Amino acid sequence: MRDETAIDMQEAEEMHEAMDYAQHEKTWEGFTSLVKWAIIQLAFIVVGLYCIIFAGAPIVGVIAILIGLFAPVGASFFKSLR
Repeated sequence: MRDETAIDMQEAEEMHEAMDYAQHEKTWEGFTSLVKWAIIQLAFIVVGLYCIIFAGAPIVGVIAILIGLFAPVGASFFKSLR
């Protein structure tokens, strides 16, 4: 009989050494950035909708919504200039 656990541990060690940590960290950074910008966009949209529906300030609401929609694009543009 063969020792399955020893073989599995050896395969796990080989896979662990072969992992690309730089790519993993880049992927995680991209994911967290996406979540951050999604939360910021939703906050601006909620504030804009509140201004339009309840506060009686439709112009301020539209401006807030537009800022929320275009802020990630502007941030990525300025990040690429660095």
